[in-house]
Amino acid sequence: MNKFLSEESIALHREYVRDKRLKYSIIESSVNGLKGASVADLYRIKMTDRDRRDSIALMTEIRLHEIYFLSFTDCIYSRSDAVSEIYGSEASFLNELYKKCLNQRYGFVCVYSSSGRILIDGFYDFESAFCRGEPSLAVDVCEHAYFMDYGYNRERYLLSSLPYLDIAKLSAS
Repeated sequence: MNKFLSEESIALHREYVRDKRLKYSIIESSVNGLKGASVADLYRIKMTDRDRRDSIALMTEIRLHEIYFLSFTDCIYSRSDAVSEIYGSEASFLNELYKKCLNQRYGFVCVYSSSGRILIDGFYDFESAFCRGEPSLAVDVCEHAYFMDYGYNRERYLLSSLPYLDIAKLSAS
């Protein structure tokens, strides 16, 4: 990420996630079975409605950020046979992703890969991002992700970041 975001911006973003993890750990310590649970597990674990709502909101946001932090590589324009086969080329895929990210008002744009299919979808509600399973890649399009380095210029952020997206992960799914 340091190829398109400053160290200060990355540090602030990671601090934001640390704060969410701290809040989640408070709930986690008070609810049996929550430690190590997956997003899907949160619906089955016995807890109060408030703890469930809060834990789902926090965990899904934390997990999407973790996926976002792992979605990029230091290499520009990684290759993916699956992407080429489905989209015709990596450039076509990145163009579709770019358009989706540009049109998403805020939240995350996620890429799912399973059973020979690749789906790009955007979410304002973090919980909804896990309805199709866990995303393979995620792009944070909230302004806090890029504002320090790009101001309100999301287009410049996307043009700088998407070439570093690790689409090779889509071949492995």
